[in-house]
Amino acid sequence: MTRTLAFEWAKHKINVNAIAPTFVNTPFVAALLEDEKVREEVLSRIPLGRVAEVEDVLGAAVFLASPASDMVRQRQYIKVATRLER
Repeated sequence: MTRTLAFEWAKHKINVNAIAPTFVNTPFVAALLEDEKVREEVLSRIPLGRVAEVEDVLGAAVFLASPASDMVRQRQYIKVATRLER
């Protein structure tokens, strides 16, 4: 979807990128991870062994919202934080 939107909106000089982190520590995720079985399953798929904090993705968001990223299009960032294969 990111790539398609990037192509569609480029003619309007609008950049489209995506940040796709692993689970981020929010009230919703904290409640979800209270279940020990769910927590173990989630953390077993994250090589760092922890959920992300907002600060972990903040820099990427600030960069993509700034003029420094004007030539960056159709990319996904922070996608490598989870391991999908079993």
